[in-house]
Amino acid sequence: MADPSPTPPTRRQALIARGEQLVLAILAIALVAGVAWRGLTYYRVGAEPMEVIPAAPPTYRVDVNTADWVTLAVVPGLGEALSKHIVALRDQRGGLKSLEELKDVRGISDKTLAKLRPYLFIGDGARAGGEPIQMIDPPPPAPFPPPSREKGRG
Repeated sequence: MADPSPTPPTRRQALIARGEQLVLAILAIALVAGVAWRGLTYYRVGAEPMEVIPAAPPTYRVDVNTADWVTLAVVPGLGEALSKHIVALRDQRGGLKSLEELKDVRGISDKTLAKLRPYLFIGDGARAGGEPIQMIDPPPPAPFPPPSREKGRG
């Protein structure tokens, strides 16, 4: 038996035409470049940090001995639950003599009390039934720079 003659290798037909392969390669490169660009701009390479604006001083203080729980809840750092506990403690003791007594309320620590101090005060008993909020004169606003005059308008 004779060996069958070898058949010449047949050229396989490409699944995607050569021109389409080129277009897909260009799109893939563009996609990778876009993702890389997004990654670099996400972290703002070379950007300057924003200026931190200091917290404004409080413009009011609340009398712990005359305020209801709703008024106390407006104070930053106090919520509904702590305000109700403060009112219960005040009613139980017949009024508070110092802000230090607030540390007897569960949830108010030395650190919390330090944050609350600018907003709270202990009023005298003569003010009972009076307004529980005392307004503080805010510092004068910073002057604005004079407006610039644009040329060409008039």
